Amino acid sequence: KLRASYGSTGNNSGVGRFEQLETLSVMNYMSSDVVKGFVNRKMINKDLSWEVSTVLNLGLDLSFLDRRLMAEVDFYNRLTTGMNRPSQMSIHLTGAYSAPRMNIGDMQNRGLEVNLTWRDKVGAVDYSVNLNGAYNRTILKEWSEFLSRGWIYLDMPYHFLYTYENDGIAQTWEDVYSHTPQDISPGDVIRKDLNGDGIIDEKDQKAYPNTQRDRPTTTFGLTLTAAWKGFDIMALFNGAMGRKDYWLTNFNNTSFDDRRYASTWDHWTETWSLENRGGDWPRLGTDSNRNDNSYWLYNMSYIRLKNLQVGYNLPSKWLSKVAMTNFRVYLSAENLFTLTQYPGLDPEKPNSARDLFPINRSYSLGLNVSF
Repeated sequence: KLRASYGSTGNNSGVGRFEQLETLSVMNYMSSDVVKGFVNRKMINKDLSWEVSTVLNLGLDLSFLDRRLMAEVDFYNRLTTGMNRPSQMSIHLTGAYSAPRMNIGDMQNRGLEVNLTWRDKVGAVDYSVNLNGAYNRTILKEWSEFLSRGWIYLDMPYHFLYTYENDGIAQTWEDVYSHTPQDISPGDVIRKDLNGDGIIDEKDQKAYPNTQRDRPTTTFGLTLTAAWKGFDIMALFNGAMGRKDYWLTNFNNTSFDDRRYASTWDHWTETWSLENRGGDWPRLGTDSNRNDNSYWLYNMSYIRLKNLQVGYNLPSKWLSKVAMTNFRVYLSAENLFTLTQYPGLDPEKPNSARDLFPINRSYSLGLNVSF
């Protein structure tokens, strides 16, 4: 079965409730005395309009082997024009005013979504396997404001990875002098001079167009179920790929001025020093090692056992004797484990300097009764 649709929709998501209204703020000014007055709080873009998305959807529903195997495949191509974004307007705009929102650019999203389900029975055991996944790729087509070197660029994914490449930690002054000058000492991260011009600047950053920083390109989920004589079990896995980010938090900070201070045990055992040249982190006491470079870059891909549930339903012949229609007891566990290379607390969350709270692992015992 083939499904297809094409259409356009308007969207103004992200605009605050009163963002497009003139507002005043109290501000005193000097005359012969201090006088209370009002000033315009912000600039309003009266030409701001809805962003428009034109979407093509193609879907395919398939079934095989007497409907034991079901497949849903969806392809979409969405072009958003006149993206509604906070504006820079001018690099000279400072002080009390902030630039208003504008319809800045056009972005294309192309993606594929797949949902596969297998249901069958082996003896008295009913079981099913469901695998779903989604892949999305963004391409910035137009942008009406100034674009400097960075992770927003024409004909590239939106917020792609753009980073300095590291060449390890300098162990000796010979290591320092043999690389392009970059104001480092032994124990500091060495950045590569990619274009070979003898200067370390933004021109030495490398683009990774197939990797994003703030969201994964691919997400997936796997659900396994089985039932046998009133017993049932369900396991839900989820995961993501295609995202990398820097592990730079307040708890692996190496820029403390006082080298006698450490916020974690690893500051003593894992930072570089003359006595610990094999340390995983650069030396303490300098800001140069806190730059966004591939030394702190980690793959945020992960797979997590999101939920595991085991239950038992009493047989209906027992329930009929006490006027019940259902009696089920179950044990459920959330976030049992996560497989990832990321050393931070949770690869699913946006990165934050104050990464304080890990994902919770929880267990619950439940009872479902109906009459």
